[in-house]
Amino acid sequence: MKDYIKRVKENGKKIEFIWWWIFRCFMLFGIADSVFGITGEADLTQVAQMCLNLVGMFAWEICMAAKPKNFLRHLPSYIQDFGVIGFFLASFGGAYLNFYYIFPYYDLIFHIFGGLAGTLFGYEAITAMQKRDGVKCHVPFAILAAFGISFIASNAWELFEFVADQVVGTDAQHWSKAIAAQEAITYNNPKLANPHLIPELDPDRWALMDTMEDMICNVIGAVIGYVGLLVCPYHHKGKSNVNEMFEDEYKNKKEKVGVA
Repeated sequence: MKDYIKRVKENGKKIEFIWWWIFRCFMLFGIADSVFGITGEADLTQVAQMCLNLVGMFAWEICMAAKPKNFLRHLPSYIQDFGVIGFFLASFGGAYLNFYYIFPYYDLIFHIFGGLAGTLFGYEAITAMQKRDGVKCHVPFAILAAFGISFIASNAWELFEFVADQVVGTDAQHWSKAIAAQEAITYNNPKLANPHLIPELDPDRWALMDTMEDMICNVIGAVIGYVGLLVCPYHHKGKSNVNEMFEDEYKNKKEKVGVA
């Protein structure tokens, strides 16, 4: 445990810990208020999602507990500087403050951001694997793998929403048109009664359209990240070129294989 705490302190900055805990405290208050009704009536519909996103806010510290050979151990702390904002906007802004209903396209814009962030995280993961193994990697392959990581992660989230709605009874997929209609009246925003960009054709397809639009936006964001990395692969250019770190090691490995 002492080694773990020391490792976290050495790899993270004090200002980062303060930054992370500001958002975490807001999230904890939102969860407590949703469960106990501190400022109003209790609302358990989004608590499961908020709790999972709160765990996500500790993702980097959790990664630091991994074994040295696990690539997660080599991820930089700054990915959580942006990660806490994403989880905060998803749960505190979207679920607790009801931005998903107040702003009809908040969810779609956020999913585009999520797809983009997922690709950048995937790129960091690939780079972490390179640092762990001390090997070079073909840059286009690394970027394509980063895109794949974003695609898998974002669609895994949609699976979680489906399971949560089915098992826990949440409204993560916004399957209840009655809830949306009531929120439209509450916020005096008639667009909330039909927030989909693509017409659902039938009221029974409400949740399906929500999920499919989320998936489409996830892919759009991932493609933006993919193209951006092709233009500027920041870990594979200039002074930060991680491939050059292992150039001599790579040559030695090739020579050994050739001799064998």
